[in-house]
Amino acid sequence: MGGIITAPLSMASACLGSCAATCACSACKTCVNGLSSVSRFAYFMLFTLSIFLSWIFRDYAQGLMKKIPWIDHFGVRPSDEWFGKQAVYRLSFGNFMFFAAFSVLLVGVKYKGEARAKLHTGGWFVKLITWLVFNIVPFFLPNESMEVYSAFARFGSGVFLIIQMLILLDFTHAWNDAWVSKEHYGWVAGLLSLTTASYALAITGIVLMYKFFNPEGETCDTNVTLITVTLVMFVLFSAISLLPQVEHGSLFPSAVIALYTVFLCFSALGSQPEDYKCNGMGHKMDNTKLWIGMIFTLASVAYSALRAGSASDSFTFRDSVTSSTPLVSAPGSKTMTRSDEDDDEEAGSVGGEFEEVDYSYSFFHFVFALACMYVAMLMTGWGSPAATEGKDTIDVGWTSYWVKIASQWVMGGLYTWSLVAPLILTDRDFL
Repeated sequence: MGGIITAPLSMASACLGSCAATCACSACKTCVNGLSSVSRFAYFMLFTLSIFLSWIFRDYAQGLMKKIPWIDHFGVRPSDEWFGKQAVYRLSFGNFMFFAAFSVLLVGVKYKGEARAKLHTGGWFVKLITWLVFNIVPFFLPNESMEVYSAFARFGSGVFLIIQMLILLDFTHAWNDAWVSKEHYGWVAGLLSLTTASYALAITGIVLMYKFFNPEGETCDTNVTLITVTLVMFVLFSAISLLPQVEHGSLFPSAVIALYTVFLCFSALGSQPEDYKCNGMGHKMDNTKLWIGMIFTLASVAYSALRAGSASDSFTFRDSVTSSTPLVSAPGSKTMTRSDEDDDEEAGSVGGEFEEVDYSYSFFHFVFALACMYVAMLMTGWGSPAATEGKDTIDVGWTSYWVKIASQWVMGGLYTWSLVAPLILTDRDFL
């Protein structure tokens, strides 16, 4: 940090003073950035702990839930699975409120020296106590409040799926930029290999879907249409990314998004009820979908939490969508990457209390709040069944099916728009 000090020998004392001030500013900035990094990791660990607790309560705390009179007040006692899902919803609601409260409190924070910024980075003893309170209070709420929350969480989970796509896209572009910037064909060969592997897996997924979700002797026109739309979708945006007019197109991100659209379609079709004639997988997909969905969620939230500004940058489309580096560029060509821009920002940043925050604190907590909803949906089958329905399969049902299909369409549309928008809106600056 700091600038290059140039002065004649006669001004040595001034140089020393300037040097001391620069070192002090650099030390303060390092300390503040360190606190911010530790805070991001701490919030991520709280989120991970909430997932672990939800899993334990869902599978092993049904007996405890039955002892709470305002929860178990039915004439005919519901199934153990219902009580497990109630525990998941209450933990999810508590964590959602915890992160949502911070998101609201931190709206508009621009400088690290602001009093509200310390709410994000400090006071961890009080913060842990608050987190525990937020997790306990929902167990005193009536069942009706959880029904309202579950309906709201379905919508929030759909929004998180879109954010998850944007984070995935940001990650692939950052990866693409980092490897191409090495200016060595070995790194480009690595990207080509990963691109080929992603497309191979996507095509394999398409073939498997035609096999398992269009059984012989059954008329499954809807499934066939959805699979075909998925195939056409990723072929279309992959072709667009190769057009010479699309200056910021890149094949590697297209390959990863293609693979993810196939996964969403596969997961959606697998969420059809087990007794549906066109579902050739049935309960075989349950644990696989749950694990893959959970891994995607943790990876998305971890990337958003531990990489400063990734989520908010994704929404601005400043770097992640429209200013990516081409998959193959000639050695010696100079392309500014995200890390270069970060260096420029750091060089021109102002130390002390007027130093700008590295990322949006409010949006950071907003992503965590939505992730809490999404985890609850994954672990409860996208909505708790009625009290008299008995056992319900995890992540199976028409609600789960349509949420994933809708998310896939929105995702494909957003990515395609990010490629063609600079060609259509020529008077706009997308860089």
